[in-house]
Amino acid sequence: MRVLFAVSPGIGHLFPTVPLAWALRATGHEVLVATAAEGVAAAVRAGLPVVDTAPATAIAAIFGTATGPPDERARRMSERGQRIAEAGHEVHELLLRTFGEISAVTAATTAAVARRWRPDLVVHSRLQGAGLAVASALGVPAVEHGFNFQSEHDLAARFLPHLAEAYQRVGTPLTLPAHRPVIHVAPPEMMLGPSGAALSMRYVPYNAGGELPEWLWQPPERPRVLITLGTVVPRLQGVGGLSRMLAAAPDVDADFVLALGGDSDLAPLGPLPPNVRPVGWVPLHHLLTGAAAVVHHGGSGTTMAALAAGVPQLVLPHGADQFINAGQVAALGLGVWCPPSEVDAATVAKLLADDAIARSALAAATRMAKLPAPADLVSP
Repeated sequence: MRVLFAVSPGIGHLFPTVPLAWALRATGHEVLVATAAEGVAAAVRAGLPVVDTAPATAIAAIFGTATGPPDERARRMSERGQRIAEAGHEVHELLLRTFGEISAVTAATTAAVARRWRPDLVVHSRLQGAGLAVASALGVPAVEHGFNFQSEHDLAARFLPHLAEAYQRVGTPLTLPAHRPVIHVAPPEMMLGPSGAALSMRYVPYNAGGELPEWLWQPPERPRVLITLGTVVPRLQGVGGLSRMLAAAPDVDADFVLALGGDSDLAPLGPLPPNVRPVGWVPLHHLLTGAAAVVHHGGSGTTMAALAAGVPQLVLPHGADQFINAGQVAALGLGVWCPPSEVDAATVAKLLADDAIARSALAAATRMAKLPAPADLVSP
């Protein structure tokens, strides 16, 4: 069987699909990724064949670029994220419009490749409408691959009006594929919204490769707390959102690991406290092993990886779907959240001392581990 993965540009959309892609490869199926911008290089690093479906400049023109002072960028991102969270379990119309445009600029190349390669199945990230259009044109099933807590059984139908241009570029009528299974990456009871007939699959963290430092294998002398902002926030608004957190670090009886990747500019943070260790790119799920807590921005990949690891979370949401994830982390008893400007030593110390949250986080990880792995969903 041939499976085309049509994925929205961005590491956060690609990474959750990699375990399923490799499960298919390991079972003998052929896999091809169709994505754009930073997703192309990420797919290459994952060892997957990939086709670039749109110029990076076209993607940047839709998503926008980081302009203005950092404080202004942070304000805009936060306001946008709070608007997105207002829709609850439903995808906000703002995102449907934006990803409708992304679907349109990637549709023609995705369709051209699909018509030559002839996939038997299309797996698409949940907001990549080019996958829906191509599956409809070829008459094959389209599997929607989730990446966070949101569950909306009629998402494809609500997305369809925003995909008119994408369908036009594919050259197919504006109708949905007949078969549209949905995969969620969290237990049904943890999803925000009704799960319906969706398949629940274990979230298997994939964070690319990286050399593991020797200190990571040593038992920590006191609680180890991981701090990260993912990949998008540092690029769009810098790392200033961690200033209060790092200022509070010396007053917490813990050692902190600051994982911002090799390309992040740490200069705006000034001298780091002695109990803060900066690291480059290290696979996140290995950094989470043995961590007493994780402080992060609320990105879906970090949130789900922490859930799978059973690590209590302190979420400092900056934008996008991060406010949704922060709210669900708190609602499920997996941690707490607050604006980046309000975090202090007491917030972190209280989380580290909260046995109820620690038990809830471990119980959630145990529940996650009982879900079918990607390989369990794949037939030889």
